[in-house]
Amino acid sequence: MRWFRTLTVITLVATVLLIAMGSTVRNTDSGMGCPDWPLCYGKLLPPLEFTAIVEWVHRFMASIISTLVGIQAFGAFRQRRQDPTLWKLAIASIVAVAGQALLGGLTVYLQNAPWSVGVHLVAALTFLAIVTMMAACAFLGPGRTRIDTRERAAFERVARWTMISTGIVLLIGAYTVATNAGFGCTSWPSCKEGQIPFLSGERLQHIHWLHRFTVVIGAAIIAWLFLHVREMRARGAMLRKATHSLIGLYGVQILIGGLNILSGFEESVRVSHLVLASVIWVVMILMWYAGRFTPETKAGTSSARAPGAPARA
Repeated sequence: MRWFRTLTVITLVATVLLIAMGSTVRNTDSGMGCPDWPLCYGKLLPPLEFTAIVEWVHRFMASIISTLVGIQAFGAFRQRRQDPTLWKLAIASIVAVAGQALLGGLTVYLQNAPWSVGVHLVAALTFLAIVTMMAACAFLGPGRTRIDTRERAAFERVARWTMISTGIVLLIGAYTVATNAGFGCTSWPSCKEGQIPFLSGERLQHIHWLHRFTVVIGAAIIAWLFLHVREMRARGAMLRKATHSLIGLYGVQILIGGLNILSGFEESVRVSHLVLASVIWVVMILMWYAGRFTPETKAGTSSARAPGAPARA
């Protein structure tokens, strides 16, 4: 099923690009470029106007991903007996992409209400997590086996907490975007509009400071994961590289967050901030999910079955 593995990667990359396009829509104030849904001014093609074209491209990319998800589901259905987990994820991806489309229409109907924009972004990150796990399943193979050791169980707990903390950072980041609290501070790392966190300034500054504090806490938890993996005796090269990538990406993300403010909220920097957050989310999901299993070999069996490990996920 090499074609299926390739398809899962294409879908994953396309989803990250769709999130980037969604950020472009918001940052260029193109959310109402097409005031109706699913058509644009009652037509299939948009008028030759910038905001309408940007919004239409976003919808067109969403329709392509919906098609890819349908093809993925067909491939997963063919493997439903060999890999029931993959089939369940495929069903979840169909539900998620349908819900995302409806949320997109609701956002237009509500004229980009802040809460609907935030929910739309959270749904996109949830869908991204699902397609990431599908890609992991495809590459690990239906014959993957769970690594049943105390060391790997401890890693799974640390990775789970890191994933949860990363998810919280993303949720608060989405809330910050939805409420326009990102504009609440125009200096970094201080905030001249609210110099004392949660005591000076107004509501937007409080939300902004909350985002900054959760980012710092998230960095500490990622550092905990990094140190834990470094102490593992059987961590493997891929897990080590993934941890190094995660801590490096998170550091760059913090710098881009600061640059976002120092650049006067330049559109390209704001889009980059969300795209990199999505990539970090993908790496974290891969570490948590794929790090629990030994991949299937070409012969269709586990490359190193751990004692007492079940046959599949």
